[in-house]
This record gives sequence, C-alpha cells and structure tokens, in this order.
Amino acid sequence: MRVIILAKKIIFVVLTSIIIINCMPNTNKGPDLFPEATRKTISDAPKWYIQPPVKEGFRYEAATATSQDMQLAIDKARNAAATTLAGLVQSEWNGLVKRVQEETGLGANSHIIDQFSQSQEQIISKELHDLRVAETLIQEEKSDFGRIYRGYVLVEYNENGAHERLLSEIKANEELFTIMRSTELFEEMEQKVEAYKQRN
Repeated sequence: MRVIILAKKIIFVVLTSIIIINCMPNTNKGPDLFPEATRKTISDAPKWYIQPPVKEGFRYEAATATSQDMQLAIDKARNAAATTLAGLVQSEWNGLVKRVQEETGLGANSHIIDQFSQSQEQIISKELHDLRVAETLIQEEKSDFGRIYRGYVLVEYNENGAHERLLSEIKANEELFTIMRSTELFEEMEQKVEAYKQRN
C-alpha cells in the first residue's frame, strides 16, 4: 500500500514539474527573423534591389531574406528571386505557344504546335536551372537576441540565349521549321538573336 502511495506521489511530482517547466518563459528565445524594416534597413538596401536593372534581352529579379546564418540568408533570397522570375518567364513563353497557334492554325498543324511547345518547355527548363546570380549583398540586422543576417540577391535570365536555343531546336526539326519559318514570330526571334550576336 505504501509503495502505491509513494508511486502516486512521484508521478504527481514529475507531472507537476513538467507542467511548470513548460509554462516558464523561454529565455533561450532566438531572434525575430522577420523584423519590421527600419529606416537604416531601407536606406542600406542596394540600388539594384529597389530598382532592378533594365537591359535588352535580359530579365532581372531581386529578393531579400533573413536568417541567423549568412549563407542561408543568401540561399533563401536566391530561391525567392529565382521562383518569381521563373513564373514570369514561363507565363511569357506560354504566350509564344498561343501566337504559334494563331499563326499556324490548328487541326492538321496541332502536332506542330505540340512539338513547338515541347521544345519550348525543354529550353525553359534548362535555362531556369542556369539562372545567373548577378549581385549579392549581406548585412547584419539589429536584434535583441543573437545575430540576424539579411541577404539581398539579384538573379539574371538571358532571354536572348533562350531564343537562340529555341531557334536551333526549330531548325533541327525539318517539319517544324518548314511551318514556322513563314511566321512573323520566327522572323522576330531571328532578329532578336541577330541583334544579340552583334551586341556581343
């Protein structure tokens, strides 16, 4: 009987201790990784973050992220910028497929459009994996607990390079090339690629 009473007391003490420990304020709390932007944060932001560059044949997207680890802050910012840019690029290139549909028609030519769409998707997929980080900047943010690093990243996408690859894919496919070469879209793409080659 005494053993049962003693066991109940031990269980009660253990449970009470667990409850008290869980209710105590956490003094090892980490820094707030989403601090409100201060005037210093805003004034220290790089110019290319506030106003990404404009360059013919290239697309840019900037992003920022915070972390207790410098590299993780940069990685998070790069992923955010790349994801946003990828969405914009895919949306614009889907517009190319619609133009091909309008210029070549449907029905008997639908398999041509499918081939064009597949070529385009392969090019986009490859290009988006090759996005280039054009700029990075890391800053330390003020924090009451530990350190916070803010990473800024600017990513660059070479639209001209993508158009050049797509033209090569079209020319390699004889049937697709025969249909596409008479369209305005094909002419436009050739002009853009030629202008890009002359600039470089």
